[in-house]
Amino acid sequence: MQNAHWIQGDNTCESPLFRRSFSLTRPPARAMLQVCGLGYFHLYANGRRVGDREFAPAPTNYASVLGCDTAYPVWEERAASRCLYLEYDLAPFLSEGENVIGFHLGNGWFHQTRRTAEGNFLFGFPKLTFRLALTWTDGEVQVLESGPETLWKPSWILQNNLFYGEVQDFRLLQADWCAPGAAPDGWQPARPSHAPQTRLTKQDCPSDKVLGSFSPALLREEDGRRLYDCGENISGWATVRCCGRPGESVTVRYAEELAPDGKSLDYASAGGEGQIQEDRFLCGEAPMEARPGFCWHGFRYFQVEGPGEAVSASLVCTDVAVTSSFRCSDPVLNWLYDAYIRTQRNNYHGCIPSDCPHRERLGYTGDGQLTCEAAMLTLDTKRLYEKWYRDILDSQGADTGHIPHTAPFLGGGGGPGGWGGAVYILPMAYYRIYGDTRLLEQGYPAVLGWLEYMDSRCSGGLVVREEEGGWCLGEWCAPSTEDGMVPPEFINTYYYILGLKAFGEMGRILGRPEPAWLGERIRVCQEAVLRACFDPATGDFCGGRGGANAFGLNLGLGDARTRQNLLSRYASATLDTGIFGTPVLLERLFREGAAETAFRLLSGTGPASFGRMMQAGATTLWEYWDGQQSHNHPMFGSVVKLLFTEILGIRQQEDSHGFQNYTVEPAHIPALRWAEGSVRTAAGTISVRWNRNEDGRLELTSHITPTGILERR
Repeated sequence: MQNAHWIQGDNTCESPLFRRSFSLTRPPARAMLQVCGLGYFHLYANGRRVGDREFAPAPTNYASVLGCDTAYPVWEERAASRCLYLEYDLAPFLSEGENVIGFHLGNGWFHQTRRTAEGNFLFGFPKLTFRLALTWTDGEVQVLESGPETLWKPSWILQNNLFYGEVQDFRLLQADWCAPGAAPDGWQPARPSHAPQTRLTKQDCPSDKVLGSFSPALLREEDGRRLYDCGENISGWATVRCCGRPGESVTVRYAEELAPDGKSLDYASAGGEGQIQEDRFLCGEAPMEARPGFCWHGFRYFQVEGPGEAVSASLVCTDVAVTSSFRCSDPVLNWLYDAYIRTQRNNYHGCIPSDCPHRERLGYTGDGQLTCEAAMLTLDTKRLYEKWYRDILDSQGADTGHIPHTAPFLGGGGGPGGWGGAVYILPMAYYRIYGDTRLLEQGYPAVLGWLEYMDSRCSGGLVVREEEGGWCLGEWCAPSTEDGMVPPEFINTYYYILGLKAFGEMGRILGRPEPAWLGERIRVCQEAVLRACFDPATGDFCGGRGGANAFGLNLGLGDARTRQNLLSRYASATLDTGIFGTPVLLERLFREGAAETAFRLLSGTGPASFGRMMQAGATTLWEYWDGQQSHNHPMFGSVVKLLFTEILGIRQQEDSHGFQNYTVEPAHIPALRWAEGSVRTAAGTISVRWNRNEDGRLELTSHITPTGILERR
């Protein structure tokens, strides 16, 4: 599709309608529509909604952000920008005589004006381009394109914002606006608009859809306000029936938690009082079922105020199926699996793995790389991560090689290693899980550019800085201790060294020669880590706190004391790790044969534990161990992969990819009585069940079946 013939309404309308009428003497055999409506669009034909996609097209790096008022440094011009278009065959919707195609646009990320904590990213007002090619069996072709023949007018959606919600006035609703013969009042020729400085690419990834429906329970009704509970934390919206007099207001507010008195909403975890998720509907002449058109909310509870009542609540996210199952004798591990699946799916929108579905909604590269392997094992995410990896590559600084903290790049804090390392971690996980080299091939030059960037941020072999005016985080969200978190230079250099090693492995897989400098650079950085972070008197890295000894052992550094110190420190089953240290620590403990210790940490109920979240009634994972901030953050869910690799024992052999060769060897955990589960792989669905008999011996059954998608949850 050519990047041309863009049209828009005026420079005040946030949600315009577009209508193109045309006449046919006979129905076409094919009517291929190519369309891009920014930020989001709904498509109609002859009065009917076409398809069930929501929040289309999927967001991308729309255009350069140089010149935007950003809260973080903007590095060199991005390597690429793109906008996605979609294709539809409208032939089943068309008939002889007058026909109408209609488009309803909303702001999305393209015109996000209100939340500017990360910066003010504005790409323009909603705009549209389309091309409809009508083809008949005799070879005749007619092409209609967006232009002045397309009419526009403002819709009944007066305001729409991803973070704050919508205002809709049903007194302005023209029910037949996209049907033949509609009244012409208010329509005028569309305005020509500048094409975005980007390239148009066909969307080949899943769209968001309504994936589930809930019947919310009415908790209380008082003073014209009704308080509802969906039963679990979801991403989506509530549908309400508005039945007041014309102009009366029905307001819906959303939150993850209730106030301590249980009578009202607590907005703190989803953005606070200054960022309340709210939809307001002004009633029309007749009762109307209403829901937002161009935004989702993150919530469990919602309140309806005014002449309206809840009809349902909908789970809305990127269309990925659950392709795994897990159950065992421990309730915390069962909760962990269920909570992770909910949290991860709630945070897929536009094939972007976000940090949370409400307060920030950004595709943080740190959060995304941490959870990608767990997600690939448990969900049907292959095409999703293909799309998001393109976002990462498009976001990379063309001259610097820097990988920003979010992709698509929309600001956000982080660090060069744990966040930027997504450039190699994601394609390596994709290759191991799916047996597919495509992302390795796409990413090989990008990884090289990132390694050069990391080298330029080193002092004496340690990564000590990122961009001036930006953040340079190492660990994140660790429990508060007197010793503080592990030093950032240790974490960032750790990911740099692993990246150097991964680059060598990528080259071997792709048949590329190994650079002469690679081994020497690894040696220099490892020696720097030993000088700066290792105590030869005790054998500890960074005092042993925050899983530091596990990081050191993963680099092949330390000695026998380092291992023993690691095992001794965590024998008390108390976590002191953040989002990076937790998976590193637990995986290392399993590798060192300390499966019981790892299990107690996974299933514990201490101050920093998944059991604490479960006991607090959480249905999704928290951002912080102590419950601060978001209650719908997937990053700590990275450890869910261990439920499959260690508890069920499904492990690929070292040289395997795509599960060509695997073994089933559950870790030895006497406290667990039984476990069962399955995971869909490129080789088929692997199912495992084991139980411990009265003698303590393990009875195990395992089989593999042809691939099939498990029942959607």
